[in-house]
Amino acid sequence: MLGYGFSHAGGPEVIDAIDLATPAPGPQEIQIKSQAIGLNNRDRIARQMGGSGLTVPGYDVAGIVSAVGDQVTQFALGDRVVARTTSAYAEIVTAVADMSVLLPESITPENGVALITPGVTGYRMVELGHIHDGDTVIVKGASGGVGSAAIQLAVARGASVIGIAASRHEVDVNQLGVQHFVAYDRGNPVKELAKTADVVINAAMDGIGGDDDVAMAKDNGLIVSVSHHEPLLNRGIRFIHTRPLGGSEVGQALKVLINLMSQGKLTVKVGYVLPFTREGFVKGHQLLDEPHEGRIVIQVTP
Repeated sequence: MLGYGFSHAGGPEVIDAIDLATPAPGPQEIQIKSQAIGLNNRDRIARQMGGSGLTVPGYDVAGIVSAVGDQVTQFALGDRVVARTTSAYAEIVTAVADMSVLLPESITPENGVALITPGVTGYRMVELGHIHDGDTVIVKGASGGVGSAAIQLAVARGASVIGIAASRHEVDVNQLGVQHFVAYDRGNPVKELAKTADVVINAAMDGIGGDDDVAMAKDNGLIVSVSHHEPLLNRGIRFIHTRPLGGSEVGQALKVLINLMSQGKLTVKVGYVLPFTREGFVKGHQLLDEPHEGRIVIQVTP
């Protein structure tokens, strides 16, 4: 079976083709014939850090169920699914059934797989924010995968959402359903939005600008951030660092996300669809190493 990975740290060029044994599903797992694979920053970090031996990276996969474990009852052979797993850079992967969901025919494998990591992270941030109807929510990093998912999920809950991003993304962010867009490169969002938000969601790269988040939150407001560093809090404002979801929580999040996408209430921007070749993965990691717009997807042709 063909897969792709690396045996030492380095740039994108360290990725190479690997002959892998076909994995058999455990009792609570399914085997998936890959149709699309999503690339993420965690893949880039793993490549840059290297490992103790051969590493097959990747977490996000969409494909067809080709085998099921003895204890799996919710999936059957031939089902279309998306799943969060490990070692996803391969023709065939296994995934825990509770971290997999059915993919409706109305959603392409490329769109489904592109939703997984940013969608689950955005879902987690909205959940931690306890966002509900009538809340005013500010989303920083509104044009990114996590930020755009958080916006759409908050809007679906009835919140009034303000998106902050670069001015070139204004049209795209407005299409997500925000009530107001603020360009950080055309003025001072902190001055304009001081004490505005019940919840500030900071999905910007590395959660930068924690002090700005505090300034934009209402008294007794809440900040949910990808940053590990808590800013200096005052006025009763609270701070939560979002953590990755695991286990059945991933499956629960994916069910919500895929359902909203099937209803046309959640979209994801796919920026690049690359082939399942060494050149495709190298190009994908070159894109991960630099600023890029839209999700990076590897398409696995039959």
